[in-house]
Amino acid sequence: MSAEHPGTGDRSAAPSLTGRSSALDLIKTVIDDTARLGGSLTLFGDPGVGKSALLDAAADLAQAGGMRTLRAAGAQFEANIAFAGLNQLLVPLFPLFSDLDPDHDSALRVALGFGEGATPSRILISTAALSVLLLAAREQPLVAIIDDAQWLDDASADVLSFVARRVAGTSVRMLSAVRTTGQPLHTRGDVNSLTIHPLDDAQSEALLFARHPDLAEHMRRRIVSEAQGNPLALVELPTTLTPDRYPTADTLPTVLPLTERLTRIFTARIAALTPQTRDLLLLLALDGSGQVLSDERVVGPDAATQLDLAERERVITVDSRHSVVFRHPLVRSAVVELARPEQRRQAHRALANCRHSDPGHRAWHLAEASFGPDEEVATLLQHESIQALKRGDPSAAVAAMTRSADLSPDPEHRSQRLAGAAYFAAEVMGDLQSVSQLLSDARQLDAGVSSLATASAAASLMLYSDADVISAFRVLTTALQAPGLEPTAEEINAAIWVLSVIASLNGRKEMWDPYLELVEKYRGKLPEGVLIRSEVVSNPALVSPQALHTLDQEIAALTTELDPGQIIRVGYVANDVDRLADLREPLLRVWQDAARTGAVAAVTNALMLLCAESYLAGRWDDTQRFAEEGLERAESYGYVNFVWFLHYSKALAAAALGQQEEAEEPLEEMLAWSIPRQAFIVPQHVYRVRTLAAIGRGDYETAYTQATKISPHGLEPGTARQLQLFVAYDLVEAAVRETNSGQPACPAGRPTRRTYCSLRRSCRSPHSRPRG
Repeated sequence: MSAEHPGTGDRSAAPSLTGRSSALDLIKTVIDDTARLGGSLTLFGDPGVGKSALLDAAADLAQAGGMRTLRAAGAQFEANIAFAGLNQLLVPLFPLFSDLDPDHDSALRVALGFGEGATPSRILISTAALSVLLLAAREQPLVAIIDDAQWLDDASADVLSFVARRVAGTSVRMLSAVRTTGQPLHTRGDVNSLTIHPLDDAQSEALLFARHPDLAEHMRRRIVSEAQGNPLALVELPTTLTPDRYPTADTLPTVLPLTERLTRIFTARIAALTPQTRDLLLLLALDGSGQVLSDERVVGPDAATQLDLAERERVITVDSRHSVVFRHPLVRSAVVELARPEQRRQAHRALANCRHSDPGHRAWHLAEASFGPDEEVATLLQHESIQALKRGDPSAAVAAMTRSADLSPDPEHRSQRLAGAAYFAAEVMGDLQSVSQLLSDARQLDAGVSSLATASAAASLMLYSDADVISAFRVLTTALQAPGLEPTAEEINAAIWVLSVIASLNGRKEMWDPYLELVEKYRGKLPEGVLIRSEVVSNPALVSPQALHTLDQEIAALTTELDPGQIIRVGYVANDVDRLADLREPLLRVWQDAARTGAVAAVTNALMLLCAESYLAGRWDDTQRFAEEGLERAESYGYVNFVWFLHYSKALAAAALGQQEEAEEPLEEMLAWSIPRQAFIVPQHVYRVRTLAAIGRGDYETAYTQATKISPHGLEPGTARQLQLFVAYDLVEAAVRETNSGQPACPAGRPTRRTYCSLRRSCRSPHSRPRG
């Protein structure tokens, strides 16, 4: 179709295109001044990369400048019709043909189908086309815009290339766009060109947020990964991933579905391949590793020939390591999209048969090949979920456990597996939305909170989303004390750990005693790490040498540990006996791996522990930096229970740095938040900040008063005792200096880092390790 857009001059600028400012600047240069770039420019890039959007923006720029625009677009079905593209472009100028000299008038009429006679020479038609464009531009400068030029018929492409090389210094501009999969116009002559590259991750995130601001985080991450900077994919993929169909990260399909428009773009070359080649590509798409190529029983004896055909069609490429890679992740999606459901299941069965040495992948292929519930496959996936967590892939752990639940024929088993997935999502992933949905599904199958796995997940959700200490405590203790309960060791381990976190936040004997009783009840099923935790929280100063030796072994093992949850659990125990310095490297690893693992809760916990470690080491600027990042994460994901500690860490570092106002700023809000929730350990942390701040300004009486407020009723189990050990030097300093009236704390009015670290070493726990 032809299109003419006379300039109106009522638009001041082209629309904003994310990540395309430099391309727009170059286009504007061509439109404003033909002398600088010869008045022509060819854009080329992959399908969906934004070439058409840039041409639309160019049209807007031209119209805003009072210019006339002529447009045409190549079409596959017209590629063999001579001068079809030229017809689209020049039809709006037909009234001007009669103003040309007779030879040019006749040449255009015959070439474009308006007259009869022998076909004129290509050079005559080319000069006639240039003449009519120049004639039209006398009254109003014009821009000729040609999209999808790779599908222009050869005759039109030759004529338009001729024109593009001769418009410099005139009132005519030419802009075209071609796919890299076709033959770029610039190969036909010396025409300026610009490659449009995919967006980077930051630009992709910006475009996705602008077009789909309410998109869930798990979908956002996946789409950015799959789209690989393709703007069309970024805009269209979210429309296939509706929240009601894919409510959680683990429900997203392995290969994302495509919209009709994306399917048209990415399947054109695949559909032209032979059925044998498409079958091989389906195996590669579903396998993902390329290992299937080594098994001739699965891929067949002529796999190399089929791959050669696919590579020639630019569907795949073979890299320097001789690995087969799809040209784009969405080409992989398109291969799967074209296959029928039974073809996909058959391919998964074939892949499972060649993966006996890899039980994780084999379980997933068997799951995808299943047509209905299958307990054997569900059990394999449950095992894979645990293994995924151990190798540091919590997202895969949640996905495997959820799929295991889907395949469970027994409703009770399904409920337990859904609850297990919810616990992983709460404790490691930080995906509270997924936790809520998974728990809801589990309860529909198992009315009430009758399983310990469900109770642990529910307690985690209550604790982290709103720090509902009392409700979380009741849910867990009721489940752990239920008659006839026969939980697995893994379920008990999870429940006791969550219960210790709840009791730590409450900090009162009324919760510590039941917690310690339940530890004794289940001692035979608990791992050593959980037992050490119970001993440490009882009295960190009197932990047995045997327990400390075991803890030291667990800390040493973290150098190769991949499970972020395990690193965090050991970290909290180590913190109570002043061994965090030994965990700095593993904690930094959890923090730095955040983008890969998606373990938001574990990462935020790591930041909290890094706050504590850096503060004790005297790196107070690091403490504030870690706290600020942790606050951003906790507030973004709704982890209310983490916010208070991060504010506390930031305030404590501010007090150490002599920043009095910053130290006091969050404290009243922390107190107001903690009391209604019975999070009684929070005020004790407030007193610690105020103690240090008072010492910094030389107010030793206030410092002494605040320090003695920590656990005023005597020693109780848990964090109060740990805090007492940490604040001991502050209490002693305040008491001693208060008797020396008139003597300042130090020349600067606050303890120096050297003074702080020196005093810290002199007052640490009997089990503390010396620091470097």
